[in-house]
Amino acid sequence: MKYIKTFEKHSIGDKLSIEDHIKNARIPKEYKEVALGLLTQFTEVKKSKIYGLELHPDLKKKIRENNLPNGFHMCIDKNGYYISTHRCRSKSHKSPDKITFKEIKFIDSTG
Repeated sequence: MKYIKTFEKHSIGDKLSIEDHIKNARIPKEYKEVALGLLTQFTEVKKSKIYGLELHPDLKKKIRENNLPNGFHMCIDKNGYYISTHRCRSKSHKSPDKITFKEIKFIDSTG
Protein backbone atom coordinates (compact mmCIF):
# COMPACT_ATOMS: atom_id res chain seq x y z
CA MET A 1 0.00 0.00 0.00
CA LYS A 2 2.79 2.44 0.81
CA TYR A 3 4.31 1.96 -2.67
CA ILE A 4 1.02 2.75 -4.39
CA LYS A 5 0.59 6.01 -2.47
CA THR A 6 4.11 7.12 -3.41
CA PHE A 7 3.51 6.25 -7.05
CA GLU A 8 0.24 8.18 -7.16
CA LYS A 9 1.86 11.23 -5.59
CA HIS A 10 4.48 11.44 -8.36
CA SER A 11 2.35 10.78 -11.40
CA ILE A 12 3.69 11.07 -14.93
CA GLY A 13 1.61 14.18 -15.61
CA ASP A 14 3.58 16.17 -13.02
CA LYS A 15 6.90 16.11 -14.89
CA LEU A 16 8.88 19.34 -14.71
CA SER A 17 11.27 20.63 -17.35
CA ILE A 18 14.97 20.92 -16.58
CA GLU A 19 14.56 24.71 -16.42
CA ASP A 20 11.93 24.30 -13.68
CA HIS A 21 14.24 21.98 -11.75
CA ILE A 22 17.05 24.54 -11.96
CA LYS A 23 14.75 27.32 -10.79
CA ASN A 24 13.77 25.17 -7.78
CA ALA A 25 17.36 24.12 -6.94
CA ARG A 26 18.88 25.32 -3.69
CA ILE A 27 21.65 27.43 -5.17
CA PRO A 28 22.14 31.22 -5.47
CA LYS A 29 20.19 33.01 -8.19
CA GLU A 30 23.27 34.18 -10.14
CA TYR A 31 24.45 30.56 -10.55
CA LYS A 32 20.98 29.51 -11.75
CA GLU A 33 21.05 32.18 -14.48
CA VAL A 34 24.44 30.97 -15.72
CA ALA A 35 23.32 27.32 -15.63
CA LEU A 36 20.28 28.08 -17.80
CA GLY A 37 22.64 29.34 -20.52
CA LEU A 38 24.89 26.25 -20.40
CA LEU A 39 22.37 23.41 -20.66
CA THR A 40 23.17 20.21 -22.55
CA GLN A 41 21.08 17.12 -23.20
CA PHE A 42 22.84 15.45 -20.25
CA THR A 43 22.14 18.16 -17.66
CA GLU A 44 20.74 16.84 -14.36
CA VAL A 45 19.63 18.59 -11.19
CA LYS A 46 19.77 16.92 -7.79
CA LYS A 47 18.87 19.01 -4.72
CA SER A 48 21.60 21.66 -4.61
CA LYS A 49 23.78 20.52 -7.55
CA ILE A 50 23.51 20.93 -11.31
CA TYR A 51 25.53 18.35 -13.28
CA GLY A 52 26.54 17.96 -16.92
CA LEU A 53 26.70 21.57 -18.05
CA GLU A 54 28.60 22.83 -21.07
CA LEU A 55 31.93 24.44 -20.17
CA HIS A 56 31.66 28.14 -19.31
CA PRO A 57 33.08 30.46 -22.03
CA ASP A 58 35.75 31.80 -19.62
CA LEU A 59 36.88 28.24 -18.86
CA LYS A 60 36.87 27.31 -22.57
CA LYS A 61 39.07 30.32 -23.30
CA LYS A 62 41.52 29.35 -20.53
CA ILE A 63 41.70 25.75 -21.83
CA ARG A 64 42.18 26.85 -25.46
CA GLU A 65 44.86 29.47 -24.70
CA ASN A 66 46.91 27.10 -22.52
CA ASN A 67 46.37 23.94 -24.59
CA LEU A 68 44.80 22.07 -21.64
CA PRO A 69 42.65 18.91 -21.81
CA ASN A 70 38.84 19.19 -21.66
CA GLY A 71 37.47 15.69 -20.98
CA PHE A 72 35.08 16.68 -18.19
CA HIS A 73 31.81 18.48 -17.49
CA MET A 74 31.18 21.67 -15.61
CA CYS A 75 28.84 21.57 -12.62
CA ILE A 76 27.43 24.10 -10.18
CA ASP A 77 26.59 23.77 -6.51
CA LYS A 78 25.71 26.27 -3.77
CA ASN A 79 29.43 27.12 -3.33
CA GLY A 80 30.20 27.81 -6.98
CA TYR A 81 31.56 26.19 -10.14
CA TYR A 82 33.50 22.95 -10.38
CA ILE A 83 34.53 20.39 -12.98
CA SER A 84 33.97 16.67 -12.72
CA THR A 85 34.09 13.27 -14.36
CA HIS A 86 32.22 10.19 -13.23
CA ARG A 87 35.07 9.43 -10.80
CA CYS A 88 36.21 12.72 -9.34
CA ARG A 89 35.42 16.42 -8.91
CA SER A 90 37.39 19.57 -8.19
CA LYS A 91 36.65 21.90 -5.33
CA SER A 92 34.09 24.67 -5.89
CA HIS A 93 35.19 28.12 -7.07
CA LYS A 94 33.32 31.45 -7.16
CA SER A 95 34.25 31.90 -10.83
CA PRO A 96 34.92 29.25 -13.52
CA ASP A 97 38.19 30.90 -14.56
CA LYS A 98 39.55 30.36 -11.02
CA ILE A 99 39.75 26.60 -11.62
CA THR A 100 43.49 25.88 -11.60
CA PHE A 101 45.64 24.19 -14.26
CA LYS A 102 46.50 21.48 -11.75
CA GLU A 103 42.81 20.72 -11.12
CA ILE A 104 42.02 20.66 -14.84
CA LYS A 105 44.85 18.22 -15.60
CA PHE A 106 44.02 15.97 -12.64
CA ILE A 107 40.25 15.82 -13.28
CA ASP A 108 40.86 15.08 -16.96
CA SER A 109 43.19 12.22 -16.02
CA THR A 110 40.41 10.52 -14.00
CA GLY A 111 37.98 10.31 -16.92
